[in-house]
Amino acid sequence: MINCKICNKGFSSEKGLHCHLKQHGTNMAEYYTEYFPRLNKLTGEPLPFKNKKDYFRKDFDNRAQLIKWCKAREGDEVKEYILRLLSDRIKDKTLERGPSHVELRLAELPDVDTYVDHFGSYTQACKEVGVSPLFSKRLPCGFDDVDLEDIKIFIDTREQKPLAFSNSDTMKLDFGDYTAAGGDYDYTYIDRKSAGDFIGTLSVNNLDRFRRELERARDMDCYLFIITESSINEIYKKNRWGPHSTNLKFIYHNMRVLAHEFADTCQFVFSGSREASELIIPKILKLGEALWGVDLQYYIDKNELGSGTTS
Repeated sequence: MINCKICNKGFSSEKGLHCHLKQHGTNMAEYYTEYFPRLNKLTGEPLPFKNKKDYFRKDFDNRAQLIKWCKAREGDEVKEYILRLLSDRIKDKTLERGPSHVELRLAELPDVDTYVDHFGSYTQACKEVGVSPLFSKRLPCGFDDVDLEDIKIFIDTREQKPLAFSNSDTMKLDFGDYTAAGGDYDYTYIDRKSAGDFIGTLSVNNLDRFRRELERARDMDCYLFIITESSINEIYKKNRWGPHSTNLKFIYHNMRVLAHEFADTCQFVFSGSREASELIIPKILKLGEALWGVDLQYYIDKNELGSGTTS
C-alpha cells in the first residue's frame, strides 16, 4: 500500500497515486521534491526532478559532477559508492560482463579512469562485483608505429561510399565492408557506418538482419569492428537539432545488447569522422586479432590512437 503524503489516502500502485495528485492541484515533480527532497552530493543543492526513477537513482545533476565529486572526496567513501553504482548497473541489466567505456558514459556512470584511480584497474573493480569487463586487453605497444607500407585492403563490392586507402581492391565479402588481404588477413573485418547507417542498423526494421550478420561472423570465427564515422556528441547534436529525431536511448540499448551478446565477435567504435576512419582502419586490420578484446573507444577518447578524434 502506498499512502499519499498530503491526505494519507492509500493506493495499490504508484500509477494510482500519481493520478490522485491532480486532485491536490499538484504534479509528480512538485510532490516528490516537497515530500522526498534529495540533495546533490557535490553542490548540496536540491536535485531536479525529471522522472521518478532517475530522481531516486541519481545523486548528481550530470556525470561531470559525479566525476568531480569522486576526485574531491576521500578514497574509501568513493570506492564504496562507485562500486555500488557498478554493481547496480550489472544487476539492473543482468550483465555477465562489466560495461565498456562507451556504456559507462551512456549510463552516466564513473569513467574507467575513476575506477583505475580507486581500484588499481577496471578489471579489479569488476572482479569485486563478480564479473570480468567486456574488454580486458590493453592496447598493444606501438599502435601508432605499425608498419602499413605493405598492407592491402579488400573493399566489399557493395560498399557505396568506400574510404580511400593507398593500396586496395574490391571483392565480395561475407560480411562487413573491409578486411586485409594476403598474409595480413586474420579473420578481422570492418563494418563502416555513417551516423545514419548506425541508427538505421540498430532500428527495429534492421536489427534482426544485423544480428544474423553477427551470427555468421561468429560461426566463421571472425571478429567485426563496427566503426561509425561520427562521434556520440555529433550524433546527439544532429538528432536533437536535425529535421528528424530518433529515440537514441532505444538505439544505444540495442547496441549494448548486441555488444554483450556478441562480446567474442564484435565491438562498436565511434571514430569521429571519415578521415579518422581512414587513419585507424588500416592499423586495426594490420594488428587484427591482437585488438580483439581491446576497448578501442577508450583509447580513441583518450587520444592515444593518433587519430586526433574525440567522442
